[in-house]
Amino acid sequence: MKKLTFLFALLAVLLSACHQKETEIEELVYHYDFQNFELWTLIDKHSTMSADLFPDVDNEILRTVMPSGEADASINAFLIHKNDKYVLFDAGMGTEARGRMLGELIGLQIAPEDIDVICLTHCHRDHIGGLMAHDTAVFPKAEVWLSAPELEAFREDELFSKILDAYGTRIHTFMFGDTIADFVETFDASGHTPGHTVYKVDDLYIIGDLIHAAALQIPHPEYCAVYDKDPEKAVETRKHFYEILENADYRAAGMHLPGSGVMHAFGIQY
Repeated sequence: MKKLTFLFALLAVLLSACHQKETEIEELVYHYDFQNFELWTLIDKHSTMSADLFPDVDNEILRTVMPSGEADASINAFLIHKNDKYVLFDAGMGTEARGRMLGELIGLQIAPEDIDVICLTHCHRDHIGGLMAHDTAVFPKAEVWLSAPELEAFREDELFSKILDAYGTRIHTFMFGDTIADFVETFDASGHTPGHTVYKVDDLYIIGDLIHAAALQIPHPEYCAVYDKDPEKAVETRKHFYEILENADYRAAGMHLPGSGVMHAFGIQY
């Protein structure tokens, strides 16, 4: 197997490709102007990933990349404005779990009813909890999209079942390769969950949970968190998208990446 070595930079500024400005919401929201769309990172919660989540990793590696026993992380959602549409990618934990995404939207003067489309990377609670509040749909007009395999895998999940009931005919499924809202491309990223999805808007990839602990999994994509349902497939998927991100023109937005949640890949060598 060829050895994978590379360098990723977690950006405070997306270099020359776009302009970032931090909003007044105390480092919880980051705003980027791309060429053809706007992007906001909505940090639902600052968090860390414990070394205990990676039981298969050699202790020497863990001491090197996670000397404190933890890696910085976040629970993020992303909002894109393009072609007069607001598209939300994942919804965080929800206000009942002290998630801050909804408050951040309102702080940006974007009401829940302004959201046109919601694209789910997968159906774990920290990604879909924000769709509901007290058993009521938070986003009264949004069309919600997820992959067909993901819906089948989570159909009996208690929270997701409530979401299916609350959103009704506004829940839609796609097959990998379909395009949503005329500009959101969908890609098979299964492994973490059966229908885990990576989305692409122009030169931005929204990578969901390909990465849980950036400090470990960027230099060592061969390691999985215990959250990955199919570790072998998750590793294959992660390496596949790392190859794509070798292209310096691409950016990646991750639901558990620290800082602004957006990174720029460069200098990747295989």
